[in-house]
Amino acid sequence: MKIVAPLLLVLSVLLVAPTPAATAEDTWQPTTGATFNNPMGGFKARTKVVRQVHAAIRHAPPGSTIRIATYNIDRNDTARLLIKAHERGVHVQIVVNDNIVGRTIRGLRAQLGGNRKAGSFLHICTSACRNGSRTGNLHLKVYSFSQTGAAHSVVISSSSNLGYGAAAGQWNDALTVSGDDALFAAWTEVFEQLKRDRTAKPRHLEYRSETLGAAFQRVRVQRRATGDPQLQRLRRVDCAAPAGFGDGQGHSVVRVNMYAWYARRGEALARELASMRAEGCDVAVVGSVVSGPVVRILQRAGIPVRVADWDWGEKLSTAGDEMVFGARCYSHLKYVTVDGTFRGAAGRVVWTGSENWSPPGLSSDEVTFEVRDPAVVAAYDAQWHRMFTSTRITHRPGIRPTSRPCA
Repeated sequence: MKIVAPLLLVLSVLLVAPTPAATAEDTWQPTTGATFNNPMGGFKARTKVVRQVHAAIRHAPPGSTIRIATYNIDRNDTARLLIKAHERGVHVQIVVNDNIVGRTIRGLRAQLGGNRKAGSFLHICTSACRNGSRTGNLHLKVYSFSQTGAAHSVVISSSSNLGYGAAAGQWNDALTVSGDDALFAAWTEVFEQLKRDRTAKPRHLEYRSETLGAAFQRVRVQRRATGDPQLQRLRRVDCAAPAGFGDGQGHSVVRVNMYAWYARRGEALARELASMRAEGCDVAVVGSVVSGPVVRILQRAGIPVRVADWDWGEKLSTAGDEMVFGARCYSHLKYVTVDGTFRGAAGRVVWTGSENWSPPGLSSDEVTFEVRDPAVVAAYDAQWHRMFTSTRITHRPGIRPTSRPCA
């Protein structure tokens, strides 16, 4: 463990099937890499992400520790699996956001208790967990297992909360990493800060290896747009791509799939993409909750834009406190892929996690993973292409379809 800067710490119901005995002889292994659900498919396609988490819960042996930090849990099947794990001797530790505290969360807390010094507990953070200003949200979605089956140090980072709506009406991803003890130690340190529910320092924790990075941030006052970590990543893309990378004609290829993208922050990120397009990058976008000004900035720069939002009508707000008008079937993904030059090196990379390109992303507990694994990047590119080219998934900006592809 090595501190390299004051703010940078570098650390090298149907789903509940009979629970198998989680023993030392359990040879089950989680599928690592990228997983995507499809809310337009059948049961297995819709629940592909949550079933990845559920399988890991089922195979967690007595004495192991499950650590979950997520915005919301409303799945009864998830709760039953977690309670069963607790009853067989697994330490089940959960922190959630305080916006939507429903029956499932209250039931879990009744079973696990609220004592954060105990082996098992559920704690409801007040706004973002790692700050004392009581702003923002606990918005990351990380599900970790000290052991599950024959695997250890398993970290699943997802755009998906453990909610029924995440499977039924959203496109989501999950990135699963197994056996990376340094990453697991970094995440465990972050979780310890989250569960304390008070101001934590440093503000920014980052783990990095040769092929994987993970940046955890909490609320930070942004006086200048240049302090935006997402903007900093975009500015580390060089639009000149060497032979064997990019579009084959010397240009880096950038693909964006972003759920919430609006306001001054969103517009600054859109202007950066427009600048990159002018410098020769091949840029194209899939969005969901994307503002008109953002769309206009992108389109004026010649950047193709498709939008993944369907079934417009009344729905419960994100805060869970009122009915609002919006899309009930939409992309909840938050990732960027680069094929070309990034951080001064030729290669292919994806960054994905919980952070939207909107103001709340700067006032919440968030995580962004950077992955250079070619198979993982190819999976994210394929998902982007599938969505961008399908008129059943995306449409041109400026319309609000009332059809129900996720029904």
